[in-house]
Amino acid sequence: LLRMAWEEVSLQGGNKLAGLCVDRHGSIFVASAGSGEIMAVPMDEEGRELVPYGFTGGVPSGMAFDNENALFVADFAFKCVLSKPIDDTEWVPVVADYEGRQFYGPNSVCFANNGTLFFTDSGPMGDTSLASPKGSVFCVSQEDRLLKPLALECLAHPSGIATRADGSVVYVAETMANRILRFVRRSNDVYHGSVFYQFNGGVGPTSIALDSNERLFVARYEFSELADPSIRGLVAILDDTGKLVMKIQAPGPEVLGMSIADVADNGETLYVAEQSSGKVYAMPLASLEEQ
Repeated sequence: LLRMAWEEVSLQGGNKLAGLCVDRHGSIFVASAGSGEIMAVPMDEEGRELVPYGFTGGVPSGMAFDNENALFVADFAFKCVLSKPIDDTEWVPVVADYEGRQFYGPNSVCFANNGTLFFTDSGPMGDTSLASPKGSVFCVSQEDRLLKPLALECLAHPSGIATRADGSVVYVAETMANRILRFVRRSNDVYHGSVFYQFNGGVGPTSIALDSNERLFVARYEFSELADPSIRGLVAILDDTGKLVMKIQAPGPEVLGMSIADVADNGETLYVAEQSSGKVYAMPLASLEEQ
């Protein structure tokens, strides 16, 4: 277990921090689920308090930017995926149901390079549990704009989601089953899913992110009520074969947002949003290579 030095990117602001993403200009955004706001992380040294960027009015969770730099947000309260063009003020529902059935509440979103949208549908914690594994994974392909399930109403709180750039492999954190799933697109354009890695201990994986070397970074969530100072949560790193190659001590037990970005060509950096502290943290990936 590596104990790394995490930089506090934000010191305060927001309420129940959840999803986190970075836009093409290197600006960092985090969902404030408790206030219904999207917060921006100031990049100057003068201020470190999160500043409001947008307001969904619901319970925003995971977020991602598309190729046009429009922001897409999974929202538990509205039970849909919302979108807002970068210069617009209105949030527009992008997808809200499958074959007439309303979602439980989308949890996380991500994009392939061709614009295909992938998202998980879990509802708030407890809605799709081990006792009621009704969570799903969906995609909206750029080619035909059709909503298709990768896994339909069979998962226990599917949360974080990440895809390879070409959309050929999609990873999903199934939190309450404490495992990572992998969906592979075959030649007939159908995705086949299986268990990629099974964890033990803690609650389960929440947010995930891929780096440029196809390593999967996995935030392992623990309830803050159980997390004494010796149990701070973990970030596990899996290689593309499913081998656990490294474990890092997280800055806190409740990491619900994660993103990897190369800002200003300074090398890739891992950003996380940690709910119990209400802060955003950063760690250069180059520091891992020095271990």
